[in-house]
Amino acid sequence: MNAINNRSFLHRARPKTSSFISACAVSAALSLSSSAVCLRAESDTSSAGASEGEQLERQMSADIKAKDWKAVESKIAEGFQSVHPDGARDRVGEIALLKRMNLGEFTLSNFKSTIIGDNIVVTFTMIVAETIDGRRLPAKPAYRSSVWKKGENGWQWISHANLTPIP
Repeated sequence: MNAINNRSFLHRARPKTSSFISACAVSAALSLSSSAVCLRAESDTSSAGASEGEQLERQMSADIKAKDWKAVESKIAEGFQSVHPDGARDRVGEIALLKRMNLGEFTLSNFKSTIIGDNIVVTFTMIVAETIDGRRLPAKPAYRSSVWKKGENGWQWISHANLTPIP
């Protein structure tokens, strides 16, 4: 009777053991997958409190407001593309739009920066009193997105989305 009970015990224990091993294997695989994803895309928050992406956006906005076109143009990549409610623009079209703009006081907030290789994707909210071609746009929160690429000449602005209607 004891032998039968022992075999019965072992028979019942095996499925639990293999289930436990399977669960451990799945858990290990998920941990490794999560680690790989984290290595490819990381949120960037420096110890100074502002991410590198946030610093790039703040500097670009300040340069545009100051109408420092040499600084602005030096940061816009040759293959730059943007999208606005009225359509897409290349580098030349974006620079022309920026030069027609008059930025007033602005607030940038809600930054999220993600580093992917030598790129930074930055999303943020901008509230700005701006005038384009003499028409005042409402100063309400506008969501924006930029992509910056690090190259031989430092960070270059390669893409931007601003879905605030342009008059």
